[in-house]
Amino acid sequence: MATLVVVDDESLVTDFLTFLLEGEGYAVHVASNGRQALEVISQVRPALIITDLMMPVMPGLELARTLRKSAEFSHLPIILCSSVSDSVAQQEQHLFTAMLRKPYPPAGLVTLVNQSIGATG
Repeated sequence: MATLVVVDDESLVTDFLTFLLEGEGYAVHVASNGRQALEVISQVRPALIITDLMMPVMPGLELARTLRKSAEFSHLPIILCSSVSDSVAQQEQHLFTAMLRKPYPPAGLVTLVNQSIGATG
């Protein structure tokens, strides 16, 4: 069973994604911002990260930049899911394995997760 970390400051989103992805057989850990996510990631060593863009303390873009600079986590797949059309995120899309605009079909996210984890072993 692969481990995932879901990062979003809205508990309705993290609750839904936890339910959805655990139903697909994944172990899901949740963080409410990028700084908290870094702590969780270092503890659970996930196979993939799903993150929002706009969050307090540390936004998703800063989280992705930090992970890409880390020797240990530089190749970790990161899926960005956001309702914001952010030109900075578009310019920095190389940081992400995939980008989904909210609202997105849940099956589409599951497909991306399966493909990303399959591609990384």
